Amino acid sequence: MSSNLDRGMLEAVFAPEELITAPESILGPVSDADAREVLGTLGIPVWENPWFDLDDGIGERLEPVEDGWIALGMIPYDDIALDPKSGEVHCIPQDGETYLLNSDLRSFVHFQYLLKLESPNYDWESHRKVELEAVRERIRDTMNSIDPAALENPESRWFDVLTYLVDPEHHFE
Repeated sequence: MSSNLDRGMLEAVFAPEELITAPESILGPVSDADAREVLGTLGIPVWENPWFDLDDGIGERLEPVEDGWIALGMIPYDDIALDPKSGEVHCIPQDGETYLLNSDLRSFVHFQYLLKLESPNYDWESHRKVELEAVRERIRDTMNSIDPAALENPESRWFDVLTYLVDPEHHFE
């Protein structure tokens, strides 16, 4: 299943100032059509959360990193980058091998949307562990239906995020 995510869905869960778009004038290095649309119209959610530190300056500049990729931000303690030619999103660990985080930028944003949409359901103080486990499974299943390749790597940071939903004491290593 591909992502059917649109701006209206994002605006239903994110504040307008949390959705960062880039003007056409800086999208030159991005040749993947869908990644251009995501950056230019859909927007990258930059929101307060325990996992991602996404670059809120992406609407003003596209910072190149290795191989001409564009820096999107971090997930503890690794960099996240967009391949502007393929639209793939990669995780660049500090001490490991680079791997595919999402097959395309739209799926990466869709995963952010899912986490924000479900956030009332993983409040550790008001939900029992069994309820939190059900939320985690629901999110994982939805992620898998959107972008199965994102969950093929057992070392993917997505599994740390999913673990954190149930165990807020979980530390990214």
